[in-house]
Amino acid sequence: MIEEQGVIVDVKGNTAFVKTQRGTSCESCVAKNTCHGMIGTNEVIVEADNSINARFGDRVVIMVGTATLLKTGFILYMGPVVGLILGVALGQILAKQFAMELNPDLLSGILGVVFLVITFFAIRLYGKQLEKKEGFRPVVVRVV
Repeated sequence: MIEEQGVIVDVKGNTAFVKTQRGTSCESCVAKNTCHGMIGTNEVIVEADNSINARFGDRVVIMVGTATLLKTGFILYMGPVVGLILGVALGQILAKQFAMELNPDLLSGILGVVFLVITFFAIRLYGKQLEKKEGFRPVVVRVV
């Protein structure tokens, strides 16, 4: 579980925008796409669910859960690997199945790269859906 402290700079509905210092945990955070860095500073604005109804100017603690980190980390790291392996295997199967004049290794390499790129786009689309789901965004847990 990652916890950071910050100050709420804006509230829109059930979403709080929290200004916090970019810490060492930011580099490995799966929710870093919802953070907006300020140019020339070490500060970021984090979009977080505000279920405790904290107000503008409150100093708060935000949290990203461990289960979220593990799930999204698995998707981010294993998704492209699986896509690459599937593309390479499919290239070998297609080359043997249809007795193509192409070199099977060349076809495997091309399909591996194609499937890798498709996987990156699929993960990006899936990430957009996860941003909207409760439990996959940072949460304001308490006012300090």
